[in-house]
Amino acid sequence: MFARNAVASAGTFAIDLIALWLLVGQLGMQKIPATASAFIGANALHYLLARWWIFPGSERGFIAGYLIFLMNACAGLALILAMFTALNDGLGVYYLIARVIASLSAGILVFCLNATFNFHQL
Repeated sequence: MFARNAVASAGTFAIDLIALWLLVGQLGMQKIPATASAFIGANALHYLLARWWIFPGSERGFIAGYLIFLMNACAGLALILAMFTALNDGLGVYYLIARVIASLSAGILVFCLNATFNFHQL
């Protein structure tokens, strides 16, 4: 289960980073809203993977599961934005590197929240 999550997370995180780069680097969007937008889009795809591949056989309904997944993702996003801001604005770390560092911590938190409270498999 953790290995499947690592594969899915890596793939959706790559999509997240590409979207962030496009939004900031190519379209000139502000970093914080771009970070949130890219994260939410990638997490929608991650939910589909979680539902059908990472945690197969969930008894929770699709929409109820997505709402819980989204709440857990918001906890992760809050941590990401706080760490991203501290690293990028506070320490001057390049925004894509700051995003990667922030995501490592948040990803483990969100996996544990979903495995425990959403899919009941931890």
